[in-house]
Amino acid sequence: MLKNFLAVFVFSALFLPALAQKASIKGIVVDTVEKKNLANSSILLINNKDSILVKDVRAKANGEFELSGLKKGTYTLVITYPKMADYIRDIQLSDSSRFNLGNIPMDSKATLLNEVVIKAQKQAISMKGDTITYQADSFAVKPHANLQDLLRRLPGIEVDKDGAIKAGGKDVNTLLVDGEEFFGDDPLLAQKYLKANAVSEVQVYDKKTKTEELSGIKEGESKEKVMNIKLKENAKNGYLSTLDANSDLKHYKNMGGMAGIYKNKLKAAVFGSNSNTNQDSKASAAMSKLKGNDYDIIEVGDDGSTMMISYGSRDEDDFSPSSGLPDVTGYGAHFSNKWNENKVGLKLNYKGSDRNILDRTTSKNQSLLPNGTNFFSSSSANSETRNTGQSLKGSVDIKLDSLSTLKISFAGSKRKNYNQYVSTNETKNDAGIFVNNSDQTNDSNGNNDLFNGNINYSKKFIKKGRTLSIDLQPETKNSTSLGNSLSVTHYYDDSGAINRTINQDFLNDNSGSESSLGARIAYTEPLGKQFSLQTAYSFKTVNSNSHKLVFDKSLNNRRIDSLSNNFDFNNFSNIGKVVLQYRAKKFTLSGGAEATETTFELNDLDRNSKFNRNYLNWAPQSNLNYKLGKSTSASLSYSGYTRQPSLDQLQPIRQINNPLYEIKGNPNLKPSFNNNFSFNFNTYQQKSQMYAYFYGGYSFTKNAVVSSRTVDDVNKTTSSYINLNGNNNFYGGVSFNKGFSKIHFNAGLNASFNHSNSVSILNNKLNENVNNSINIRPRFSYYSDKVQIQYNPSATFSNSRSSIGSINNGRNFSHNHEISGNIELPYNTEFNTTISLSYQPANASFSTPVNIALWNAYLSKKMLKAQELELKIAISDILAQKIGYNRYVGGNNISEYTNSFIPRYVLIGITYNLTGNFIKQDKK
Repeated sequence: MLKNFLAVFVFSALFLPALAQKASIKGIVVDTVEKKNLANSSILLINNKDSILVKDVRAKANGEFELSGLKKGTYTLVITYPKMADYIRDIQLSDSSRFNLGNIPMDSKATLLNEVVIKAQKQAISMKGDTITYQADSFAVKPHANLQDLLRRLPGIEVDKDGAIKAGGKDVNTLLVDGEEFFGDDPLLAQKYLKANAVSEVQVYDKKTKTEELSGIKEGESKEKVMNIKLKENAKNGYLSTLDANSDLKHYKNMGGMAGIYKNKLKAAVFGSNSNTNQDSKASAAMSKLKGNDYDIIEVGDDGSTMMISYGSRDEDDFSPSSGLPDVTGYGAHFSNKWNENKVGLKLNYKGSDRNILDRTTSKNQSLLPNGTNFFSSSSANSETRNTGQSLKGSVDIKLDSLSTLKISFAGSKRKNYNQYVSTNETKNDAGIFVNNSDQTNDSNGNNDLFNGNINYSKKFIKKGRTLSIDLQPETKNSTSLGNSLSVTHYYDDSGAINRTINQDFLNDNSGSESSLGARIAYTEPLGKQFSLQTAYSFKTVNSNSHKLVFDKSLNNRRIDSLSNNFDFNNFSNIGKVVLQYRAKKFTLSGGAEATETTFELNDLDRNSKFNRNYLNWAPQSNLNYKLGKSTSASLSYSGYTRQPSLDQLQPIRQINNPLYEIKGNPNLKPSFNNNFSFNFNTYQQKSQMYAYFYGGYSFTKNAVVSSRTVDDVNKTTSSYINLNGNNNFYGGVSFNKGFSKIHFNAGLNASFNHSNSVSILNNKLNENVNNSINIRPRFSYYSDKVQIQYNPSATFSNSRSSIGSINNGRNFSHNHEISGNIELPYNTEFNTTISLSYQPANASFSTPVNIALWNAYLSKKMLKAQELELKIAISDILAQKIGYNRYVGGNNISEYTNSFIPRYVLIGITYNLTGNFIKQDKK
């Protein structure tokens, strides 16, 4: 079946587009006033049947153009030129039509406006700069269709079964409505609840960094796209709501609800959900990603590493458990509005959650030591994790004048957590004799409080490209934890008899706090028409303390000084950055460096000792972007950075939870330096709906900080760190996508490879691990008004080896196939199914294959006048083949794991959506 299915897709992709076409249209575009031919005029041909753009070309230098290879049908020819009125003409073609329009007169808009008011039809698709605009009414969709249905009809736009969007081969992670967030900028909510007939235009453009938005200077090739949905005037005010309830009437449930209104700049919503199925309800999936603030946090580690993290993407409220048996409740509210002619804006997001996960895991592991000894370890564990908490995030935007803005962002949260972990572990040698075994029980209760914020002042100057941005970032954290650690560990001699037993029964009382203040000032200055200078200075000071007290319960809770600590940490960093950029017509070249000077101090209050560090880190960077065409570009980049050894690597705090694992520091470690080289090429052709992307890179590290482990004869591991050379990585890949809108078909291919070397020390011997992997992922999709089908196969080849010796040959191969489809049946009935096939053939390490077929499906019926009510029956894991199993093949290590999973279940559900506008639709 699978071979036949694949054959159909391959045949469609290769042969259907190649059918011979005979009809053609040609002509010459002429300015009637100045009597000259208009070079580079835009000529578009639109199919009147479905409003799909068939072809678009540019007129030659002499104004001539030709559209060839056309099918029989009725078309609209649209010719546009700046400051000229659009030329629009309907044309009927037969299979052998040869239309020669001769000279096509184009009249000046100014001339015509003096004589008559012109009603011109907008182009179905237009492009200005990097922005592509689609006229929504030019693309036919079914009645009651939502925004997602419309997006699937737009050339160059891909929407997968989960709602993820790609435009021109790039991810769309931000979706705006009329230029602003629609209850947050996550694409899913607007896709689900906005109706297609409410949309006027869909705009797609490159995502800009905050510096680019402020200065207008493009820094490099954008990796993402932004989509902006422009609503019709009568659809800018409305309401949306949903109630989604699914249950098997016994144990499993998945339910949620939300209600919201949007009126001009005002947006308000509430939502709530509860699920124990590893799946979000429709309401919580869309609303849970709401962000309260969005700014770049200045992060400086004790190793001097610096980074800017976008707070909006670091949302601890997002939760999607991948294993275990969950029971998750979430609720929240959103409010945003603008006043005083949009000069003052407020946004608030409140969230609460209660998450509980039960999991049972097992593992088996075989490891090879340099002397040829094999250890065979196995373990089983039961765990329970519960987290509850609430958070409030928000921002206030104030437009001080036409060039200056002030934005105050803030976030606060309170959380409680409980963890319990019970495990049994054992290790045997080659002869099957016990080396050690242990039983461990750990539990803890804790609290975490957080407050942080950002005050940003931004100013544009009259001189284009000159900008100033100032940030001030306070943050406080507090945490407490009280728990127990109980373990019994037996060590065995060569005969298999117990020769030593270690009992531990500890009480752990931990607390800590941290306060920090960061600041950043960034300035950009244009140096002529082609040069620009970007400079920034930041500092961050961090004061924190850590109190970890360990008591021996078997000795009347006597404090164990060797395992307890009472530390104060102080970290102060200065960061300077300078980047010079040169912009030419075809390329952009930039280069610069960042320098971080750090002073770090650790005070051991119990032992009255201090540990001080002062160092300077360098991070050079350079980038070359070359524009090969309107939609084709290539880039070369280099970046390097110094990385100091971390505190844990120099002077670690002793761990007590596992008596078979000990960490020792190395105060003589040197800083490492990482070098990264990368290459990117991408091209996107709107007319042929073709996208291609190539990338590659190489990185290596000098004086890399790597592990140095000693494993003794009872499999106890003592780990430390050392500097070594030899860590490097070489990678590359290609992505290709081709659309065939005439036959409603898309085909694509992703392929990648990776070669890495990593070095370490194992029992005083150099261990070099070499890993190679190749991944191939084709994809095919067919879409029509009634049927959508996607097929996504993948194959992975990997090979690993170790210099100290390998277990078997280290080769592994697996392939996966996902087939998903949606079919609209009569009487407003819909059938949806997904089949995921996973194949892990037997290899030298595992004698049995693991082949799994996961089949999910649902049948739904929509009811009422506007199909607001939906009844559904859904089945998960129809074939009951889910097993919660994974395995790994390495050079001197192989392992396999199991975890708890949710077995087959059937849910009966009802969904009621009530959406609309406060202003009725215009009658046509």
